[in-house]
Amino acid sequence: MALGKNLKKSKLIPDTPVKKKATTKAVSVEEDLPQESTTPDGTVTQAEYERRRALHQKFHKEIESLERKQVHLIAFEVGGEEYAIDIDKINEVVPTPAITRMPKTPVYISGIANIRGRGIVTIDLAKKLGLVPDERELEGRTNYTIVVDTGRYTVGLLVPNVPHNQRFSGSDIQPASDSVSDTTLDETYIKGLIRVNDRMIFFIDIDELVEGDRLKSRVVKEA
Repeated sequence: MALGKNLKKSKLIPDTPVKKKATTKAVSVEEDLPQESTTPDGTVTQAEYERRRALHQKFHKEIESLERKQVHLIAFEVGGEEYAIDIDKINEVVPTPAITRMPKTPVYISGIANIRGRGIVTIDLAKKLGLVPDERELEGRTNYTIVVDTGRYTVGLLVPNVPHNQRFSGSDIQPASDSVSDTTLDETYIKGLIRVNDRMIFFIDIDELVEGDRLKSRVVKEA
């Protein structure tokens, strides 16, 4: 049983992950060649600085617009931290199938997974977020795949446990730029911070997480 649109249920309970041999006819993965975001000495370029500033301003306005509203998100844990993304970006959640490795890709790209006859690029979210230093924590880290759609690309995010949908008060969400700007947490994909009692949940902008690297994935139906 794939979870699919059962995300609207109060609890997501998929079957136990089953590893199968992936069979896809063709998959093309390519990367844009955008302007460099950093200079040779590692500092941010002026163009990238302006892009990030505009992005922070956009996120700030979006978070402010959520004041006194109920916000429906999908929450999950990775590397001991909690994250949430907009439920409207989720296609489905499935037990992770077999993944075919790909050469010459970033370390956080696990490979290609065959999901419903489509070859989908999968991202090891723990590695992408810099939460896993080596392969020692590999076991159980990628049990489930959250299939997300940015509007341009469809990718799979690998997570250890079943995500759950949850409603938050917009009043409990603050713009990330208010707290993490110019710190080690100043990542462009952190849209906001959600305070729930003594917990802190990172509100992720999935478009920036995926497209910030200019990653393109094109899937082709299985023959």
